[in-house]
Amino acid sequence: EKMGFDLYGMNPHNPNKAIKPKLDWDKPTTEEQRKEYFAKSEEYRNEVVGDYFRSNVWWWRPLANYVIDFTGCVEEGDIDLWHENGGHEVDDETAKQIHNQLQVLIKSGHTKKFEDDYEKERLKAEKHNDKVEKELEKFCKSVYKKLGKTVAPADFPKADHDKWETIYHKKIWSASYPFKVDHVKEFAEFCRFSGGFKIC
Repeated sequence: EKMGFDLYGMNPHNPNKAIKPKLDWDKPTTEEQRKEYFAKSEEYRNEVVGDYFRSNVWWWRPLANYVIDFTGCVEEGDIDLWHENGGHEVDDETAKQIHNQLQVLIKSGHTKKFEDDYEKERLKAEKHNDKVEKELEKFCKSVYKKLGKTVAPADFPKADHDKWETIYHKKIWSASYPFKVDHVKEFAEFCRFSGGFKIC
């Protein structure tokens, strides 16, 4: 799986007919050309908000789940497709619905409360994981001492490796997945102007 999700607007709203910059990546390019391309791309995206939305996997999962759980716009059969890079298409009408529902959730304070509760739990999980890390460190040191050398946990004797695994699995993975209202707002705007989009 890729470490991120790229969402492409299928018919992005472009009232001023902004021209999307192009660069032929198959040909050698200069630093200067690349810089200019990225600057122009940034300008284009600021103007054509529905063209492209990118999110790394850590940010995308909670956002997608929020949309799935609270907008009522994602059909049950499509839920998994929101978590895959398979090019799942969301039509224009649904994209606009998602925007409208997210606006309601944001305005009502639901999204902010969700963020506060979510972040509280996430920080608790982070603290918990710090303790697990310390426990792992301590355990690894004891194994190194016993073996008289430093080795990766994968190369620990079986009993030690099993114990390491047990400690490691105490980690709470949600600690790595942040959620912020601003991210939801940005996504809502993308939906509104995308003309429908693909999740790649």
